[in-house]
Amino acid sequence: MRTIIAALIGLLFYSSSINSQPLAIKHNLNWEKEISKHNLVWEDLPLQWNEGAFTGNGQLGMMVYISEKDSAVVFSIGRSDVTDHRKDPNRKTSIGTPGATVVFDYCRLPIGKLLLKPGAKILSGTITQDIWNAELRGKLLTEAGNISFRAFTPRDADVQLIEVTQDGNFTNKHQWKFAPGRAWSPRALTRPDDIQSKTYVGNDLPELSEKDGYNICKQTLTAGGDYATVYKEVKTAANSSLLYIATANEVPKAGLSVPLAIKTISETEKRTLPAVLKAHCNWWHNFYTKSYIGLPNAQVEDFYWIQLYKMATASRAGGPAVDLFGPYYKTSQWPGMWWNLNIQLTYFPVYTSNHLELGENMMDIVDENFPFLLKTFGGEKLGDMCWTMHNYWRQLAYANDQKGLQQRWLPKAIAIYQEYKKMMIAENGKIGLNPMRSPEYKGTASFPNTNYNLANLRWLLSTLTSVSETAKVNSSAVAEWKKTLSQLMDYPNDENGLMISSNQSVAISHRHYSHLLGLYPLFVMQPDNLKDSMLIDKTVEHWLNIEGGKALAGYSFTGASSLNSALGRGDDALKQLLKLLNGPSNLGQFYRNTFYAESGGKNEVIETPLSGAASVNEMLLQSWGGKIRVFPALPSTWKNASFHNLLAEGAYEVSAVTQNGQVQWIAVKSTSGKPFNLKNSQLANCKVIEATGKYSSKSISATETAITLAAGETIFLKRNKNTETTIVPSNNPMSAHQSFGVKKGQQLKRNQDFQVFDFYEAK
Repeated sequence: MRTIIAALIGLLFYSSSINSQPLAIKHNLNWEKEISKHNLVWEDLPLQWNEGAFTGNGQLGMMVYISEKDSAVVFSIGRSDVTDHRKDPNRKTSIGTPGATVVFDYCRLPIGKLLLKPGAKILSGTITQDIWNAELRGKLLTEAGNISFRAFTPRDADVQLIEVTQDGNFTNKHQWKFAPGRAWSPRALTRPDDIQSKTYVGNDLPELSEKDGYNICKQTLTAGGDYATVYKEVKTAANSSLLYIATANEVPKAGLSVPLAIKTISETEKRTLPAVLKAHCNWWHNFYTKSYIGLPNAQVEDFYWIQLYKMATASRAGGPAVDLFGPYYKTSQWPGMWWNLNIQLTYFPVYTSNHLELGENMMDIVDENFPFLLKTFGGEKLGDMCWTMHNYWRQLAYANDQKGLQQRWLPKAIAIYQEYKKMMIAENGKIGLNPMRSPEYKGTASFPNTNYNLANLRWLLSTLTSVSETAKVNSSAVAEWKKTLSQLMDYPNDENGLMISSNQSVAISHRHYSHLLGLYPLFVMQPDNLKDSMLIDKTVEHWLNIEGGKALAGYSFTGASSLNSALGRGDDALKQLLKLLNGPSNLGQFYRNTFYAESGGKNEVIETPLSGAASVNEMLLQSWGGKIRVFPALPSTWKNASFHNLLAEGAYEVSAVTQNGQVQWIAVKSTSGKPFNLKNSQLANCKVIEATGKYSSKSISATETAITLAAGETIFLKRNKNTETTIVPSNNPMSAHQSFGVKKGQQLKRNQDFQVFDFYEAK
């Protein structure tokens, strides 16, 4: 006891660093080696979209697999902003137009599939998805000999490149054929018996042509304008060639897409392949080195880094927000963006991973369409809009962007509160809510006093107050918000924990954790509070096990992982995440390329695996409730782990290493100079505190320290004076890595695509 007390007293001081050596985090990582060990490797060729290899630049992308029927390599082309714009011919999309629906009027539209036909039967082959350089490399054995390809989507150009090389003994000449997409609403194609599908009229046939070596596919839209894909093959050596593919989308103007695609190819040609590759690789290398995690579980580590790669292929600043597909189009009943969980989960990994640049387009789509969204998601669906604004707030809070919070977030949040006021009712001396939805519980049914909305409203009121008080604005409104918050009714609960609403218990298995939103991700319920913790624990247990969990889907397991991490239960958090990676398919299926689909593999939903990356981060770092929590939910089997420059709310960059189950050191860099509290179960053992500048430190308990540190400075808490603040990479054997990609004998047994006429024959 005396030792502990002495250690705590030793933490109470104010000082500047007196180190003779400059304080710094050392990270002598071989970045290429570290990232490349997570590559996806196909030992057996992928035979359909659900197991394909993929590359993208945040707007354009392609999924690559083999068509046995055509004996060809399929490069399925996607562009995230290619949508219809019915009901609004003067805009690129009809989102926001009265009466327009995502499934028919501003739905995603297919572009096409480019087929590389070697002119001989493909016998076998391998593909490597090199995530360090963001390129695909394939080697094929055919009856005519060996042929290989290299494909990538340059980060700084709206073009895609495929290099093809034939070995000296190859006896045939390869050919390129294009199969245009059928520009109809995918909902009309996949659900033809729906009332709207029966009266739906698709867009015209694509127009194919060739000019000056450019192969052209122009797709005119009935609402006006067109999009176009152009490709051109250039001979680069006796046995190799380079294919340029550009897809332009100049809707609503007509006649501009084809010239722009041709111009894009021409400009890329002039840059030369080495110059394009250099810029492309530089971007990706800088992206990866912004933050780091090293884990003793090779599969989870592989999964995490592939999701960062995937998110960066799907999103970029200034680009379109990520819908259910990103740049990887697949014919689906859900051809667009959904707001009751999907868009929120999609962006979960950008915050703690320190890649806020990938979340900017999510705020852009809200800014551009807020009146429409508020109207669409008003009334009984208001919780969806409020939850979306939590993501919006996180983007700004993690950047410590006070101006953005005050000028961009605050007016929208106030508008949402005004809509919530319309739903409020007096109930037994408290404020309750009229019937509203709890997403996906009994379909579109509404219930009074849903925990989903009570949690959203509590978070909204608390955050409105906090942002306004920081800015010293809205003083009269703040008084109202505080009063409303104090009068808001308690969360309805029963013997099984939190209910759906005051008149609806959790009586059936369902995949959505909407009734648990108060804990994660909103954290208006506090797991540090014993009463809240016991209630949440009981709720999670019941939700996962009722009816044997028969209705749980992929994101149920990533949500359960994050919920358990919030409770500090690392073993359970890992167990739930591994259910996604290795478990039975249930309502959805996780694939060897780390994509995920539901409805027997037919309906792609990109958010599920992406949210799993956030689940990994939350075992290592959490920052809710004004506290930075280091290793808050580390699984007991993870004796060695490290991370560097993960981001905490308030724009604190955090690094830490634990070895043999002992935390070696923790470092926090502050960009704001605002005080913060640091929590870790072994904090009392980190007795040595040093900083790059002046700081104050006060021990709150054996596990928590209050710190004030100047902006731009870094504080170090170390086990002892000689502890080296070095990032330690994972030492998993290489044989344990590269766990994704189709391995021998793992090809899917049946084709899982919709069997509909969605692409024309290759020409």
